Parts: sequence; C-alpha cells; structure tokens
Amino acid sequence: MSTAYIASLNSARNQIGLYFGIPVFIMSVIGEALSIIVLLSLKTFRQSSCGFYLLNMSIFNLIRLCLSSVFVIMSISFEIDYSISIFFFCRLRNFVVTTCNMGSITCLGMAVIDQYFATCFRPRWQQWANKNIAYRVTLITTLFWILNGILYIIFFNNISPTSRAACATSNYIFLQYHIYGYFIIYNNLLPLVTVIFGMMAFHNVRHLTHRTIPLVRRDLEKQLTVMVLVQTTIHVCTYLPFATISIVSALKANSSSVYLAEMNLINAVVHIISVYSNGVRRTSDLI
Repeated sequence: MSTAYIASLNSARNQIGLYFGIPVFIMSVIGEALSIIVLLSLKTFRQSSCGFYLLNMSIFNLIRLCLSSVFVIMSISFEIDYSISIFFFCRLRNFVVTTCNMGSITCLGMAVIDQYFATCFRPRWQQWANKNIAYRVTLITTLFWILNGILYIIFFNNISPTSRAACATSNYIFLQYHIYGYFIIYNNLLPLVTVIFGMMAFHNVRHLTHRTIPLVRRDLEKQLTVMVLVQTTIHVCTYLPFATISIVSALKANSSSVYLAEMNLINAVVHIISVYSNGVRRTSDLI
C-alpha cells in the first residue's frame, strides 16, 4: 500500500512539474528578460536609483532561474537528480540560490526604501535617493551575499539520510544558521521591513499632489512606488509557504519514505508558486 501511495505521489509531482512548472519557468524567464530590456531602454528608469535597484533585482532573478530553477524544474518533471549526476552541483546550486535570492530581496528592499526617501517631504532625506548611493549599496550587499554563499559551498554536500542521497549539511551549527538565519530572518523579516517602508512611501505618494514638483516626476514616483509595493506584497505572500516547507524539510531530514514523498510533492508545489511569483511581478512591471 505504501509503495503504491509513494508512486502516486511521485507521479503527481512529475505531472505538476511537466504541465505547470515548465510553462511557469518559461514565463518567468521571458518576464525577467523583458523587464531588464525595459529598465535599460527607458531613460526615466536608467536615471532613477529605484530603477537601478529593480534592474539588479531582475538580473539576480534571471541568474537564479537559469542556473538553479531550471534544474529543479527538470528534476521535478523528469526525476533527474542533478545533485548526483553533475559534479559539485549540490554546492554550486546552493551558492547560486542563496546569493541571487538574497541579492534580489535586498535590491527589492532597497528599492522600497529608496522610494520612501524620494517621496519624503524633507529635502535632506531626498538626497539619499540617488544613483551613487545605489551603486555603493548594491556593490557592498552583493559582496556580502557572495561571502554568505561561499559558506554553502563549504558546508553543503550530498549526504544519505535514507537510501537516497540528499543535498544538505551535516554541520549542526550551520544548519541552525540555515534555518533561523537564512530562512526566518533574511527571507521573511527583511521583506516585512520593506513592507513598512512601502506603506510609508505610499503615504508620501498620496500627498505628492500638494507639492510643487514637475508632473512627469510625480507620475514616475507614483509608478515606481506602485511597482515596488506590488512586488513586495507578492514576494511576502508567495515565498512564505516555500520558506516554511523548507524549514520543516531541513528539521526532519531523517524520516520515512512516505513522509519524504509527501514533502517532495509539497516542495514541488511551493517551489513552482515561488517561481510563478517572479512571472507575476515582472508582468506587473510591464503593464
């Protein structure tokens, strides 16, 4: 009975990946590529520090999609275990995922904070919304997340908690950092901080009509604020289930075959949802 149940779960996982995961992945890649083209081609975005953050966010997302998500989607759809068949893939994928994911979240958060400063009433605070600061912040945070990703190259490897190899860490201290530092603090609390700044930026935008600023700039600030608010909301709503399931999987690595099959199916669903959020966010930028 358990063997048939596991087989049905694996079959459902393959069907979800084949008929939903692959189309969602293609849509997300096209959306990120078009977003980069739009942000580079329009002068108003090129001259905006918020546009610079959004551009880098799209670059991080595209790299993650092409160097990590594509292998996950193919693994879900066709049961090809790249962590075993490709040398160094386990460590490389975790490096790409953590670096690009946190780089994307940081750029999104900085875009929201930048919009708050850009729409502030105080001229002194408005000075913080400029491209020179955006260049420096992006460089410093990117280097920080690269160093953070190197830890995953060091501590992650293929281990065998059951009969099947898994990409995980056997270091207890780093496992605690991975769960509570990476998933809980970085991936959830940081976006919640950006939500707070986003609401304050939205409050500032509502009062732009009472300020003597050019109409073109007023419309641009409104458009950018709406863009970052939509993206932040979608990220918080779609990534939270993925982070929760990932934490549960990390805490209960040594479990029965039935439990692992159930978690693999749930992981496939929430991963596709998280990839789908990229496509939705990019589509909202282009509308």
